[in-house]
Amino acid sequence: MSTVARPQAPICPSQDLAELGSHSFQVLYRGVQREAILVRFRGVAYGYLNQCVHMPRRLDGEEPGVFDEAGGAIRCTMHGITYKPETGECLSEICAGKSLTPLRVEEREGVLYLTDKRARLAV
Repeated sequence: MSTVARPQAPICPSQDLAELGSHSFQVLYRGVQREAILVRFRGVAYGYLNQCVHMPRRLDGEEPGVFDEAGGAIRCTMHGITYKPETGECLSEICAGKSLTPLRVEEREGVLYLTDKRARLAV
């Protein structure tokens, strides 16, 4: 059985994504240019499409940071809708059952890579 390697594109150096920090970038997601975001929570980097599930607005549209004051949840800076950093699952009742769209990312040798088959970095 052969395995097909995932496409890998360097997003940024690991040092550009601090704990509870975020880093925005552009992707072509299923052929459509979209805003994406990396976040670091408890030392692990997670990638998502940068769009609140409540309304089509960027999570970091009003302020540069996306974590709530306690540092335990991603928070849309416009609506205050919160999400689990590890899964993107919505924690707010108004959008219960919805989740951010995850993007597969990997961190190796001091670099964060986009490895999601559905997306590639936009130039």
